[in-house]
Amino acid sequence: MELPPTNLNWFAEKLSETVQEIIDSWNGSGAVAAADEVAPELIRNGLQQLIEVLQRQEWLADAGEDSGMPVESVDVSELGDYGLTMLADLFGLARDLQLPEACSELERLALSLALWVVEQQGELTRIDLVVNGVARVANGTDNRRELEHLFYVMGDLLDAIPSPLSGEPTDGQPSPRKLLLMNRAIVATRSLSPELMETAFTEVAEQMPGEAPGFFREGMEQVQIQGYPEPVRQVIERFYLDWYRPTTLH
Repeated sequence: MELPPTNLNWFAEKLSETVQEIIDSWNGSGAVAAADEVAPELIRNGLQQLIEVLQRQEWLADAGEDSGMPVESVDVSELGDYGLTMLADLFGLARDLQLPEACSELERLALSLALWVVEQQGELTRIDLVVNGVARVANGTDNRRELEHLFYVMGDLLDAIPSPLSGEPTDGQPSPRKLLLMNRAIVATRSLSPELMETAFTEVAEQMPGEAPGFFREGMEQVQIQGYPEPVRQVIERFYLDWYRPTTLH
């Protein structure tokens, strides 16, 4: 599976198709929005208005770059967060309506919007669907060059995420940002690039000291299963030995 384009016309077209599927299923089920829900038609209207604002911002940015004139200030980060929140609301409806293809497409749309925000030098805060979308792309390829490219894309996404994010989970589950860090390390390993692994593993160790021992232990288990080249095995083994914390009896 390829990365989605960041073209807003593509985004608008795919969004329209996906939302219509959700609306048709919603109407056919006789569902009524709960007190804490928004009907899909209203979400669609909000996203359509957002797309118009984003397209105008993109046009102004291009025009300002060509003319050298200052561009009207717009909070791209806030707009992106607004769009990703509405996509998450649609995802919840699609999941409840048991529409797996729509859920998959919404993750892809979220990734497209996030990459657009990154291109506009904005920040990302609502990243749940984005992490799912990029993981789906990673799981859809074994091509080393594609995995290497995806590694750098994931790095761009991480750079756009404030660290630490406010409101990170307190239930012991890794936050979406930490999942993205771990997934990037897995992508680096699958690319069979010791250099990319060094970068990704170091960031896991530095930014996730609590989870790092378990992550590297699982990596060692994969070494026993997968036929990794020796340079790849050496990187995994070194980080495992550096972070292994055996249980001792007192």
